[in-house]
Amino acid sequence: MPQLLNLTPAAWQLWCFATVALTLVMALETDLLQNRIPNVLVLLALLAGLVLNEAGPANGREGMFSYFPGALGGAQALLGALVGLGLFLPLYLAGAMGAGDVKLLAALGAFAGPMEVVGVALCIAASGGVLALAITLLRRKTGVVLANVIRIFDGLLHPGLPGPRFDPATQTVLRMPYALAFALGVAGYGYWRLSGYPALSIF
Repeated sequence: MPQLLNLTPAAWQLWCFATVALTLVMALETDLLQNRIPNVLVLLALLAGLVLNEAGPANGREGMFSYFPGALGGAQALLGALVGLGLFLPLYLAGAMGAGDVKLLAALGAFAGPMEVVGVALCIAASGGVLALAITLLRRKTGVVLANVIRIFDGLLHPGLPGPRFDPATQTVLRMPYALAFALGVAGYGYWRLSGYPALSIF
């Protein structure tokens, strides 16, 4: 598809960041008030990422986090969404994360692409870990959290086997909206990349 959005690379990058920021603000609000991230929000963000990367200026296809930003193309945006979905899916299957969080990373992957979404996920996970540790220490619930972590790892190592499993809806002591970790992680990764550091990726 030829470029349909008559934007400069810098303007395109700004639209991408603005759309991601709006998505994360809305996700945080609903996560705080309703303890969920709506499917319609995730779907609209996913579509926006696909459209912006398919119809935006190519400019070498460096992506939204680059000093030389350019649309990745629809195929790479879709692959980014699939990689994002796969990164957090094991945590959902183990009961350590909600489905909305997994789908939100997939939507972010449509913006970032398959290379950058890995770094985004790492920063989100690091932000979530720091927030969880801080809340745990403040509430003095270290023993309960440790037991939950053991259940999560048991679910990852032995999926489908009978035994106690962690249920984030009823057993968590943190009550932390994970959308906050998403917001901090994306902001941190964006700062890292735009400061000139290389992408954090396993590919």
